[in-house]
Amino acid sequence: MKKILIALALIMSVLATQAEVLPRPQFTGGMPLMDAMRLRLSSRDIDPKSSVTRQELSNLLWAAWGITHDDKHTVATAMNRQELILYVITPTEVSRYNPDSNTLTVVNTGDFRADCARQDFAVTAPLNIALVVDTAKQDRPEFQAYTAGAASQNMYLYCAAVGLKTVVRAMLDHPALATALKLPANERVLYVQTIGR
Repeated sequence: MKKILIALALIMSVLATQAEVLPRPQFTGGMPLMDAMRLRLSSRDIDPKSSVTRQELSNLLWAAWGITHDDKHTVATAMNRQELILYVITPTEVSRYNPDSNTLTVVNTGDFRADCARQDFAVTAPLNIALVVDTAKQDRPEFQAYTAGAASQNMYLYCAAVGLKTVVRAMLDHPALATALKLPANERVLYVQTIGR
């Protein structure tokens, strides 16, 4: 019986660390860029009952930090340090985005939206994306902020193009969110982008 329980625990451990493969990002179609730029805005009136589809999430993550060509990302980084890491926060879990495989790996289970917000609308929104930087790859704050800002703007443009609402925020409980994301000492949260309808 003890061996069976150990085997089940190992199986559960493997299943828990398996990555979810997201739908392939859609690279064609959509709104013209100039129209998306004209419609881009910060919205806080996000319906807590709204949702973001897995296809929309895949497209959104790719827009923010996906791979385009020659192992390059959708946003530039100073000295090609590629320091950005995205964490997806939903009502049930926190996952880390892997742009190389377009996958999400769960790092924590539970509702941690209150840790990433000091505003009520973000605590109830269906989706928050934490923009985190690896300070071991890039130690200059101005370059870190540039990269995260560029990724945030790409998410804004995608949301404008498909009718999603979004706002980027720096008002959050940084220590609590770092704990929820299980960040190592070299990773630092800069912003959180809240998304919904």
